[in-house]
Amino acid sequence: MDFMRMYHLFPYSLQNAIISAYGLVLQRRYYGNGFTQWCDTYDSQEFWTQSQIQQYQREKLQHLIELAVRHVPYYRKAFANIDCTKLKSLDDLKRLPILEKAVIRQDAMQLLDERLNPHSLYQDRTSGSTGTPLVIYWPKSMFPKWWSLAERRVRAWAGVRQSMPRAMIGGRTIVKGDSKSPYWRYNYLWKQLYMSSYHISDSTAPDYINAITRYGSQWITGYGSAISLLGEWLCKNSIKFQEIRAVLTSGDNLLPGHRRAIQEGFCCKVFDNYGSAEGCLFISECEHGRMHVQPETGILEILDENGNQCKPGEIGHMIVTGLLNDAMPLIRYRTGDLAAWSHETACPCGRNSLLVSHIEGRADDYLLHEDGRRIGRLSTAIKKALTIHSAQIVQDRLDHAWLLIHPADGYHESHGEIIRNDILSRIGIFKIDVCIVNTVPKTPVGKQSLVVRLVDSPILKDLYQTTLPEIPWKY
Repeated sequence: MDFMRMYHLFPYSLQNAIISAYGLVLQRRYYGNGFTQWCDTYDSQEFWTQSQIQQYQREKLQHLIELAVRHVPYYRKAFANIDCTKLKSLDDLKRLPILEKAVIRQDAMQLLDERLNPHSLYQDRTSGSTGTPLVIYWPKSMFPKWWSLAERRVRAWAGVRQSMPRAMIGGRTIVKGDSKSPYWRYNYLWKQLYMSSYHISDSTAPDYINAITRYGSQWITGYGSAISLLGEWLCKNSIKFQEIRAVLTSGDNLLPGHRRAIQEGFCCKVFDNYGSAEGCLFISECEHGRMHVQPETGILEILDENGNQCKPGEIGHMIVTGLLNDAMPLIRYRTGDLAAWSHETACPCGRNSLLVSHIEGRADDYLLHEDGRRIGRLSTAIKKALTIHSAQIVQDRLDHAWLLIHPADGYHESHGEIIRNDILSRIGIFKIDVCIVNTVPKTPVGKQSLVVRLVDSPILKDLYQTTLPEIPWKY
């Protein structure tokens, strides 16, 4: 019997104790030796000039490449025909090959520093879109570096701290799917109310809101798509919930409708952020709403389909070189996400880090046409109608898809047609039907995907047929 199956057999109070005990493990791992010092370091570097940022990244990159060539089997082979001593600038990165996820999935050990014992490292697994685990090794010394950056460049920018009571709405199965309230468990050490993202509905929203009040949560973090459902319920019931200082979102694509519902319902600002599961990059929103690339975490390139640097506003693939992980260097790693550089070169906040205009979502959020084309980058179509809370494109045949729309106030059927026609303008001959739904289904890990291809996944076919039986799926 695995641990989670055993966990679900325990009573509510014991589950809280287990979660709190696990919180103690994470407290030591994340906020232990070096955390305070790294917070001070990041504070001193926050307003670096662009020249200082570039010098820092050049020095880190040169060290990383030298280490990789000498001590990492994969890079020793991949860079064999490259004179790495001539890689002096950040622009020289383009001379190196791109590292694909498939290489890591095939043999993660070949990317480890061969001088290290793998058992001395922390092994993390990220499921990814294929369902095949991606194994990443973190040196234990990296955790305080990463989480101090989260504290000083994410939470502090939003005016909150790790030590403040908070509600976390995430995808861990702390509550079974068929459970009744309470849909949360409590980490006493962190004063963290961990709430299930799977159980939010109009009928359960009052329970969630009451729990947030009862446990004294001062800020909320988690999936924006899930938090926005609570914000929408507050708006529909004309409740001005003013107990939350800020909402910090991450993990899925924050749509304008999500942001509006959260800000209006909870009467506070939303701060979106992106942190790669592999520990290569942090991008966080400042008080002026700009998305800053945190330079200490990694070097970001945004490339088009031909591998050329994208211009501001052009959506491309995120290629990242992580600067924190010496044990398993990821050099020019394709994250699988899409983004665009901002047209702005400076932010009113005075920080000089690079700006992205937005993060588009997963590179595999695409429709597959019967002629073999992959039509992606569709989130801009969804953003055309502000009266839509959330939406999802579900492809059930090579020539057909459903546009599922969860409407917000003021929605008219013509708004759905606007989105539908925008998508068709990119595809050509294709059939898309619009369907209004009470909620947009989530992935098995609690996130909300923009595009779901049932043609690729028998498991998802069963999920959607069960969740939305009213739709005449066209398998």
